[in-house]
Parts: sequence; C-alpha cells; structure tokens
Amino acid sequence: MELNGTYRSIQDDLSQAKESLRSIIKVDFPWLSEQLDYVIGSGGKGIRPALTLLSGKFYQYNLEYLLPMAVSVELMHTATLIHDDAIDKSMARRGRATIFKLWGEEPAILLGDYLFAKAGEFVSDTQNPRVIKLFSQTLATISSGELNQFFSAYNLQQTREQYFKKIFGK
Repeated sequence: MELNGTYRSIQDDLSQAKESLRSIIKVDFPWLSEQLDYVIGSGGKGIRPALTLLSGKFYQYNLEYLLPMAVSVELMHTATLIHDDAIDKSMARRGRATIFKLWGEEPAILLGDYLFAKAGEFVSDTQNPRVIKLFSQTLATISSGELNQFFSAYNLQQTREQYFKKIFGK
C-alpha cells in the first residue's frame, strides 16, 4: 500500500500540521531554536499527524479540533523519544545523533519537557476537557512507565504480566 495515496484526502491539512510544527521553532532563545530545528525541522514522514487526521474521517471531520491534536501527538511522541534517549544515554537514533549526544543530558530532558508543554498548549486549543484530561493521563502513564522501567530494569523476578504492564507505559 502506498502512503501517498492514503494521504491524498488529508494532504492540505497535513501540510498545515507540518507548518504548525515548524512554527514552534521560532523562539527568542537561539540555543532552544537550534535544538527545536534539529528535532522538528528535519521533517519526517508525518505518520502520527496523518493518522490523527485520518482518524477524523471516521467521525465528523473538524480541522479546528484535529489540527491541534495532530501537532500535539507528534510533539508528545518526539518528547518521549528525547527523554528515552537521555535516560538510556543513546548516542544515535535512526542514524542521527541524539539531543543527548549533541547537547547533553540536562538540555535533552528540558527540551523534552518543553515539547510536552507545547503539546499541552496545542491540546488546550481543542477546548475539550475530556481530551485535555486524556492528554494529562497519557503523560502520567508515560512517566510512570519510564519510572517503572528504571526501577525494575534488573529485576529478574518480574512476571510476564509485570513486564507487559511496564512496556505498555512506554
């Protein structure tokens, strides 16, 4: 299956989502702008924003609601990758140096936090309390999943159920 054909019905909206993502690169702090450009400006396939927009086709397609969600999903995912790389001290992801490698652990964690905050800002644009609450619950699940992994990394006594619960949180 060719993705371009799948994206055809949302192509213009996906372009808007990518433009919204690029808009957060413009900040007053050159070092932050440089990091944001590195992680967001590099582009990507846009699968997560596309899936978010495509899911709207199953319901009432409302771009005012879907566009901030598409951007938020991508920002949240990027933030989790940055945090994960810092926690794991990863030097590369898909052949590119990580934020951790280029700028260090503290800037990587802070950049991830910044992206989570920006994702929350976009989610709040939906003005939907249920969506905002779900976003907060998702962040809590991700954080507790990472903490669980950290504290049980060398636990050879964990059950299969505990293991699956741990990876679900990631």
